[in-house]
Amino acid sequence: MDSNKEFEERFSWRKDRWIENLSELADHAQEGGASVLNRLPGLRGELATDDPIEALRWSILMLWLEATECYILGQFQSAILVAGSVLERALKLEYRLTNGKLPKGVWTLGRCVRELNWEGTKVRAAILADAEACIEPRNSRAHALLEDEEPQLSIIGGPNRGIQVLSETRYTVEPFRGDALAVIEHVWRVLDSLYGPAA
Repeated sequence: MDSNKEFEERFSWRKDRWIENLSELADHAQEGGASVLNRLPGLRGELATDDPIEALRWSILMLWLEATECYILGQFQSAILVAGSVLERALKLEYRLTNGKLPKGVWTLGRCVRELNWEGTKVRAAILADAEACIEPRNSRAHALLEDEEPQLSIIGGPNRGIQVLSETRYTVEPFRGDALAVIEHVWRVLDSLYGPAA
């Protein structure tokens, strides 16, 4: 196989759309890349440590970069899943900063939002509302809920798919694009509130 040729055939035509996605991301959220530490100074942590708190800080930062790259590359389902993981980790970090360890059990995004006591933490009602808005799209993609409930809608890319018109006879369907942008926006608001310069 000629990898260079394969790459050109599969990906080169998408470059313009990736640039559009990057621009759209910059309009709605922090677009990732080298500036992320300046935009989220509250996530700067120690590198040489065995502290779980510091590990959470770095994992949030690295996953945010991954979520934004998924969005830029048009991997919208992956962007939803990864951005949801960023949010779950941010909530776990905030809880631990105030209360130490999490209570025993498995703490998913939904459980963190709905069952943890957020009194005395930086997690306010607006943050919980943004987090709540991410639960359904994340669960839908993580657990194939739409595939069970509305198979045809799932097949065509969900209710908020993107459609890029290339010409009168050609277009590209971008499954779950709208959901990905909404989740990214919610997660960015949470990250900026908790770790941005004004936090």
